[in-house]
Amino acid sequence: MTRHLILGHGFIGHKLALRLAGMGLPVRTLGHGAPPANLPGNIDWINADIRNGSALDHALSDAGIVYHLFSATVPSSAEQNPLLDQEGNVALTLELLGRAVKAGVRKLVFMSSGGTVYGVPQYLPIPETAATHPISIYGASKLAIENYLHCYQHLYGLDYTVLRLSNPYGEGQRLDRKQGAITTFMAKAVNGEEITIWGDGGVVRDYLHVDDVIEALVVAAHATTRERVFNIGSGIGMSLNEILAAMQPLFSEPLTVRYLESRPFDVRANVLDISRAREQLGWHPRIQLSEGLGRLLEWMRSPIDSPEDARGGRLPA
Repeated sequence: MTRHLILGHGFIGHKLALRLAGMGLPVRTLGHGAPPANLPGNIDWINADIRNGSALDHALSDAGIVYHLFSATVPSSAEQNPLLDQEGNVALTLELLGRAVKAGVRKLVFMSSGGTVYGVPQYLPIPETAATHPISIYGASKLAIENYLHCYQHLYGLDYTVLRLSNPYGEGQRLDRKQGAITTFMAKAVNGEEITIWGDGGVVRDYLHVDDVIEALVVAAHATTRERVFNIGSGIGMSLNEILAAMQPLFSEPLTVRYLESRPFDVRANVLDISRAREQLGWHPRIQLSEGLGRLLEWMRSPIDSPEDARGGRLPA
């Protein structure tokens, strides 16, 4: 049975590991962090730096499918330190690709960024065939990795699928990475704190619950379609102000919001066309925003009862 290797112990990586293990598949994960409580027996959890060559070689040794989920930066930190972004994402991915080819990896699934690789779109929703002109360092590095994957497939036969992900949110998302508007807003609201927004709140994004992300990753690993790049999102655009309006009924007190000056690397609107994923992968989002918000709030208000909750910066009850 093919072993699935997940590179990255984060928000999505942890949930993907549990999902694959629940399917009875042999799973290995590599990244920082001790294993969570009650880890299924078919998950080989390696607590090591992905930059550790020997650890990476060991992880790759019998892996058939590799999920590239790690990232050394988020959009804001990439802008602050482009060199770190290049070293921790692009250069490290090149190291991974070389070792993956030597190890005989059959396929690599890369989680790219549908919100940044296109830059300023000419029209909405954005199909995979749209021009890619990122205006952020983060988006530029994601696109560079996509291009290197294409090269390695052509040169060495390494199969791959790229998922251009929209804006994920949901239970388990870290509160300390300064990424994820919905989760950040919800955490502030639960604590009765002021919510800060860059710009006038009119920035439009495509939000997708993490469980739908996981299902897309699962099907992508076995995709045999001619196309290799897929948008993964809800296909529905919502402004930050509309997100706040959807959250407000969940709270008895009015949400407190402060608007800051807009940032130059924030695209005004980004909504993904997910037709290709629907038609070729048989994937589509299932969790509506109202349900996702309710589940996120319930998770935030529940007691912290496991190490991964505390590590993820979850709110106390």
